[in-house]
Amino acid sequence: MNNKIKILGAVIVIAMIALAGCLTGEKISQKGNLTNEKENVVTIRYLSSSAVVEPYEFASELGYLTGINISRLGTNTGGPEDIMSVATGSTDVGHSAWVSIINAKVRGAQIQAVAGPMGNSPEGWYEGTPYLSRWIVLENSTIRSAKDLKGKKIAVHTLGAHAEYVTREYLSRNNMSKDDVELLVMSHQEEVLRQGLVDVVAPVGAQIDRMEAGGGVRVLFTDYDIIGNQTHCGMFMSEKFIKENPRAVKLFVEGSAKAADWAKDHPEEARELAAEIMKDKGGNPDMAKYWKGFGVREHALLQDSDVQFWIDWLVKDGRISEGQYKPSDFYTNEYNPYFKG
Repeated sequence: MNNKIKILGAVIVIAMIALAGCLTGEKISQKGNLTNEKENVVTIRYLSSSAVVEPYEFASELGYLTGINISRLGTNTGGPEDIMSVATGSTDVGHSAWVSIINAKVRGAQIQAVAGPMGNSPEGWYEGTPYLSRWIVLENSTIRSAKDLKGKKIAVHTLGAHAEYVTREYLSRNNMSKDDVELLVMSHQEEVLRQGLVDVVAPVGAQIDRMEAGGGVRVLFTDYDIIGNQTHCGMFMSEKFIKENPRAVKLFVEGSAKAADWAKDHPEEARELAAEIMKDKGGNPDMAKYWKGFGVREHALLQDSDVQFWIDWLVKDGRISEGQYKPSDFYTNEYNPYFKG
């Protein structure tokens, strides 16, 4: 009898605890974090290639996005598509090369970069010289210097973005112009190079190391040779979204910054997580073994020097006037809690 009373008492206590939890609206999330159902959870939508990992995808997996859900709506073809999608309200966050962000904002797109998603910062890479892109030729190619590029075909992922302008800077420093080469938009860059359809390719990220691992190719130059230590992409949102969701933006930026810092300090675990994310997005998880980090400076903070190079190029192109814009017109660290001002 006493045992029955004890069991009944335990059941009542458990029920009271459960009821208390329901009344306070608290629950344990799948990642073990205590959350509150009464909080306004903001969903942030995005597009992302299956071969690319974003800092906020890491943040979500690591449990750093309290109060934020992220929702991947599909893949994208590059930064310009991200800009269009965010500017029209179809998605809420994207990342793109600075030159594309500047061009878009000059034309009226109301977007603002809030953190760095990837770059060439030595402190943000695991090994070797940092880079986002390398310009690669076949091992037996006659192309050894800039002058050898005259009349040659160069494959890039997107025109009007990072690869095009770094190519043009490389040519300019060697007394050549964009008209001396033919820039072509092509995917599957390893295949088109090895098949001889183009003379040079400018792949991005982990694709570079995979190509080199396959042998028969060599590097002509890297973007680090040209622009050095730079966070040369911006993670941006629409000004409307930022204005309407300032707290969510701050939480999102903070979580992304923490995730980028974590990835830098935990390379092996980060590669494993990158593989999981790529697989979940329908990509090839084997690409993660070539992944060398986000390449952003500590806390994913942005600097004027990240943007000024690209402003200068658009002045050279006659797209904007000297002194018309300054770097802070295109980015802010306001929502990054690590910014000291």
